[in-house]
Amino acid sequence: MSKRRMKYHSNNEISYYNFLHSMKDKIVTVYRGGPESKKGKLAAVKSDYIALQAEKKIIYYQLDHVKSITEDTNNSTTTIETEEMPDADDFHSLIGQLMNQSVQFNQGGPESKKGRLVWLGDDYAALHTNEDGVVYFAIHHIKSISKHESDLKTEEQTPAGVLEADELSEVFKSLTHKWVSINRGGPEAIEGILVDNADGHYTLVKNQEVLRIYPFHIKSISLGPKGSHKKEDQKNEQNQEDNHDKDSSSFISSKSSKRSLKSSDYQSSKSGRSSRSKSSSKSSKRSPRSSDYSSSFKSSGRQKEDYSHETIVRTIDYHWKRKF
Repeated sequence: MSKRRMKYHSNNEISYYNFLHSMKDKIVTVYRGGPESKKGKLAAVKSDYIALQAEKKIIYYQLDHVKSITEDTNNSTTTIETEEMPDADDFHSLIGQLMNQSVQFNQGGPESKKGRLVWLGDDYAALHTNEDGVVYFAIHHIKSISKHESDLKTEEQTPAGVLEADELSEVFKSLTHKWVSINRGGPEAIEGILVDNADGHYTLVKNQEVLRIYPFHIKSISLGPKGSHKKEDQKNEQNQEDNHDKDSSSFISSKSSKRSLKSSDYQSSKSGRSSRSKSSSKSSKRSPRSSDYSSSFKSSGRQKEDYSHETIVRTIDYHWKRKF
C-alpha cells in the first residue's frame, strides 16, 4: 500500500491489508456464497483490490466490496501457476490497462455484464455490449472484473456514439430528455425519460410515474430500453435474410423461366422435326415412281455389265475358233 493511501486509512484497515499479504499464494475462498464467491490462489494484493487465480481466469476484486476471505487450511500449498497480470497499483489503473479488451464486470447477479472496454473516465467505465450497446458503469459499484473470450460481432470496430466524458455526471447531462435504463436488473432497475438534475437528485419520468434517484445509488446507465440494441440487430438480420430470400427466389424464377424457354424451344424444334419427317414421308408417298426408276436403273446397270466390250470380244473369238 502506498504511503499516500495509508495516510488516509485507519489502523484497522492497515491491519487487514497486512493480514491479506500473509495469505498471498495460498488457496482461499472470496465471499462465502453468492455469484461472486470463487475459490483459487490469492495471486496479488494491491492497495484497493486483490487478484484471485481461479481455474481458468484471474478475477480482480475491489476490496471495498469483499465481505470475507477464507483460507483453505487443507490445501495451504498449491501448484496453480499464476497467469500474467497487468501491473496496476489501484483498481482504476487496472481498468485502464484492460482498455479495448473483452472483460466481464461482476461474476454474477443483475449487474453482471460482458463486453469490450471502450472508455474510462474518472469515476466510470464504458462497456460496449451486444444487448444494450454502450453501458456506463460507476466504478465504485463494480465488485470484480475479469477477462473473457469475446463474443462481440464487431470486435475490431469502435462503436459510434460513445460519450467520452471525465465524470459520470457529464454522461447524465448528455442523456437528459432521452429514454434511459438505470441499473441492469433487480428491484432498483428502472427505465424512463431522464430529467435534469435538481437539488442533488435525478428525476425519471415513466408514464404517470415520477421517480427521484440519488446519483450515488446508480450502478449503471444506458441509452434506450434494455435489450433494444439486440432487438435492433435481430431486426437487421431478419431484413437481410428477407432480402436474401427475395434475391434467391428471383434467381430461381429466372432459372425456371430459362428452363421453360429451353423446353419450349425443344418442343418447337421437336414439332419442327416431326413436321419435316411427316412432310418427307408424304413426299415419299407422293413419288413412288422415282424410286422405282432409280432401282430399275441400277438393275439395268448390272445387266449392261454382263454385256461389256470384253465379254463380247471373248464371245466372238470363241465362235470364230469353232467355225474355223
